[in-house]
Amino acid sequence: MKIRALQLLVAFVAVALFTNVISITTKSNRYSESYPAVVCPPNQVGQSSLISLTSPSMQIRKTGTSTMAFKDARSRGYAGSSQATVIDAQSVTPLMWQARTGEWAGGATCLAPVTSQWFVGATADVTSKGTLTLVNSGLGKALIAVTVFTENGAQADQLFAVKANSFTSIQLATLAPGSHSLAIHVLPQTGRVNAFLTDERGRGLQALGGDTVNSQENPAKNLVIPAIPQQTGKKSSLPHTLRILIPGDVGAQINVEIRSTDGTFSPSGIDGMMIPAGKVIDLPLDVIMESGKFALRISSERPFVASVFTKTNSLGKSDFLWSTPAPQLEKGTFAVTGLAPLLIFSGDKIEVNIDLTSIQGKKRSISLRGSDIATYQLSDRIRSFTITKRSDQTYGAALITSKSGFGYAPLVIGSTLTRTSIPRSNIRVLIP
Repeated sequence: MKIRALQLLVAFVAVALFTNVISITTKSNRYSESYPAVVCPPNQVGQSSLISLTSPSMQIRKTGTSTMAFKDARSRGYAGSSQATVIDAQSVTPLMWQARTGEWAGGATCLAPVTSQWFVGATADVTSKGTLTLVNSGLGKALIAVTVFTENGAQADQLFAVKANSFTSIQLATLAPGSHSLAIHVLPQTGRVNAFLTDERGRGLQALGGDTVNSQENPAKNLVIPAIPQQTGKKSSLPHTLRILIPGDVGAQINVEIRSTDGTFSPSGIDGMMIPAGKVIDLPLDVIMESGKFALRISSERPFVASVFTKTNSLGKSDFLWSTPAPQLEKGTFAVTGLAPLLIFSGDKIEVNIDLTSIQGKKRSISLRGSDIATYQLSDRIRSFTITKRSDQTYGAALITSKSGFGYAPLVIGSTLTRTSIPRSNIRVLIP
């Protein structure tokens, strides 16, 4: 009897322990999954913008209002305003076109808030009319640290406070007066923050062009700028400039490689150059690519940030464009209503499958194969494209043109699925 009683006791304890394990496992796996809303920049005075969406029922709201409620966009081509636009885009990444009609234009990828943004581009000299815009789309006040690097080194950090659901725009000429070459690090301390940089230039009443400078999240030892345009037939007036910054205290040598359908080579005078730490360096990139576009791969022993400045000419008007690095291509959907971009991919072995959706909702698939660089021109009848397959170490960007100028947008996923634990109620918190 004693042995049977002992067996029953052991069995009871085992069942109890198993039940507790199952209960704990089940409870610990309760999560809420969602896509954080993405943010598109506001228009400055005299600017206009078009935000590409995939559906008129996509949910949006504006900053600067007392309500945080979303409403239907009512259009696939949404006109931006003097307030930042917050979009519940789910798994879709909207691309945005911003312009000052007849003077300049630029492209941007609307992104969810990130913990760090680096902007390599713009100037703060006497021609500068550019701005750094800090958007806080959250419910509480945001504190944002801004560090400006110039050709003379790093300046002291500046701290900005931005009220809930609002933004502030800072003239670049006040951030680093008189500086020619800028790189800016935006590091939020609190709040749901996005930063946007506009490089606009003029001399008196003469417009010298402008562009929206896209950001990169962190310095890296290897960067790829997948799409740099080259206007052929204008060899002497349309040069390129590589801008690079190695943050920290130790400089490093850089290795640079140009890739295009014209061939792959390392540019003389830049490849193997030693870059000092902490200073923004501009290097002339004297190359002429008859194919009209090329990609740039840069590597170094120290993490760095970089971009390429390209002068352009649109309908006889002087303009320019900043091409920035893109992360490795990921699967995802991009909204391009009204933009008709040229898609450019760079990689050793490019294998990219894309599903296209027309304005009428018709779908078709294309497959791009190649090495070094591959391109595909979207028509103005396409409202979105989805990357369904991509090869490793492949990078992408979109080049956009209009009567006002040229624009660039890296193909980076705007918002990724996040998982949050759901709080569990426990009667013991009420009855000790």
